[in-house]
Amino acid sequence: MKMSIKTLTFAALMGVISTASAASFFDGKQPLLCSVYQLFECDTANACSAVTPGQVDGFSHLNIDFKTKIVTRAGEESEQQSPIENVETRVDGKLILSGIEDGQPDQRDGAGWTISIMDPEGTMVLAVAGDGFAIVGLGACVPTP
Repeated sequence: MKMSIKTLTFAALMGVISTASAASFFDGKQPLLCSVYQLFECDTANACSAVTPGQVDGFSHLNIDFKTKIVTRAGEESEQQSPIENVETRVDGKLILSGIEDGQPDQRDGAGWTISIMDPEGTMVLAVAGDGFAIVGLGACVPTP
């Protein structure tokens, strides 16, 4: 049976995640690199539809730094930073981060966000909710070397 590059990449990522998660890296102390592999935008007019990060002015790779309590774009210099307001580690084996963003000062574009990372596997769900819209992402996280 022939395997696609996507299947092989996913299998390799899952192998890294299971090796890393055996040491419980999802405790809110060690920095993480997270990747979003599915992204959906939802609003009242259009329901939910699959989108790319570029379509929602987002990014697909995140650095999570628990010392500075900041989430940033991974792999390139960016001024986009999201402060982590809350870190929870005692909810059903999940690491849950949350914060708020105001966006542009003169616009009604503020939103709340949550990232839930399952321990021990490292799978991730990202949710952003604002005024009549939501963005949901599915992905995975690994400890930053």
